[in-house]
Amino acid sequence: MNKRIEPELFSKVPDLNQVENTKQSSSQSNSTPPSSEQSSLQQAAPVKQNNLTTWLGFAAILALSAGGYFLHQQNLKTQAQLVASEQRIAELESALSATGEEMGESAGAIKAKLSSLSKRTDELWTQMDKLWASAWRRNQSEIKKLSELTASNQTKQTKAVSDATNKISALSQAQSELTLKLSFLEEQQQAANTLKTKLATLNSKLDELKAQSQGRDAKQVEIGGTIAQLEITQAALTEQLTRLEQKLSAANKTL
Repeated sequence: MNKRIEPELFSKVPDLNQVENTKQSSSQSNSTPPSSEQSSLQQAAPVKQNNLTTWLGFAAILALSAGGYFLHQQNLKTQAQLVASEQRIAELESALSATGEEMGESAGAIKAKLSSLSKRTDELWTQMDKLWASAWRRNQSEIKKLSELTASNQTKQTKAVSDATNKISALSQAQSELTLKLSFLEEQQQAANTLKTKLATLNSKLDELKAQSQGRDAKQVEIGGTIAQLEITQAALTEQLTRLEQKLSAANKTL
């Protein structure tokens, strides 16, 4: 970057002699030759006026010198600030240039990595598709066998459930039949007990009649007929009781 050089203001401070010469030349060019009256008046002016003019000129020169020095110092400070600013701008431009180059390199590296990753991903997907197709073809036979085995097991399970259902139905029917048989046996048992009670009663009556027949000869014929009837009834009841006992025995064996 080109450095600008500002023109220096009041680089040189005028000295006192130059100011006096300038005043004298201007007064001589503008004034006419003095007359005798004027010269006399000038000679009559007090010395105090000359001293005041001298002091005023000196004060003006000092003020101009101070103003010029101040402006010169401000100019130097401004130039120093401009130089520092230009240096800072140059540093920032170099830093920005370096940052732009680094960003360009980083973007290129990232693009290269992304391209490499994309290619690698495509290769992996291709290999995965090949492996999947190979595994699918290899496992088709096993899948078919498993399907057949599953169907066979399902058929067997269905048949087993049907057989179990039939067995349960048969057992339920058999239980119903056994319940009926038990009810019938209980009835037969009650009938047998009734016959036994009747036989016991007949036996006690026969014993009474036999006891009475020994003491009563007149009634022996009548008692003999009654005894014969009782014996016939007893034989019939005994035969019926025997049959019931046989039925109960056969029923117990079937259970």
